[in-house]
Amino acid sequence: MSPICPYCRTEIGDAEGERKDCPGCGTPHHADCFAENGGCTVFGCTEAPTDEAKVTVTATDMAGNTVTRQVTPPAPRATPLSLGPGMTTFRAPVPLPAPAEPTPAPSSPASTGPTPPPPPPGGTGIAPPPQLGPGPQAGAPGPAPLVYYVPPPQPKARVIFVLLGIFLGAVGVHNFYAGYAKKGAIQLCISLLTCFYGAPISWIWAIIEICVVNRDADGTQFV
Repeated sequence: MSPICPYCRTEIGDAEGERKDCPGCGTPHHADCFAENGGCTVFGCTEAPTDEAKVTVTATDMAGNTVTRQVTPPAPRATPLSLGPGMTTFRAPVPLPAPAEPTPAPSSPASTGPTPPPPPPGGTGIAPPPQLGPGPQAGAPGPAPLVYYVPPPQPKARVIFVLLGIFLGAVGVHNFYAGYAKKGAIQLCISLLTCFYGAPISWIWAIIEICVVNRDADGTQFV
């Protein structure tokens, strides 16, 4: 089985000049890979280059075809500043600022404030308003009910009732005066619907009423 070059991870052929064994550790390389890397690629080998990153290759890596590479980050270089003829100084490298941490959003006062206590069971949690003055005592009489005075209706004059029945009884005006609106409307309709041909009937009815009626619709005696 041909060995594997730890630099390019390919097999090393049997051609003359293609294989080169490291003088320090004996690890086989391609001659071109050994020259391109500037020495052995095995980390810690005495023939490995000192100014580049080394490659650590173990027996397990060689059998499993895996390579672990350790990379050394380059050191920051200083920036030269010219201060005039014959004088040169260097500016120290400026470190990069650390990423700012996100500022947490301010919480609302309602979420940070204390939670109000629940109201006591069986009530609303609000004290009743104070009473002004002494309250009602047990057994004390309540306020007296208000009594409104309604004056009695004024009695109608019999003379006006008789005169209206004589002169305007055909249209029921005397009944409207006394409060008998239904009878007055009937007498008025008899006269109007018959074009006053039925007015004598309504007038005779009115003469009978002024003779027998002596009270108004409320039962009050004519004066």
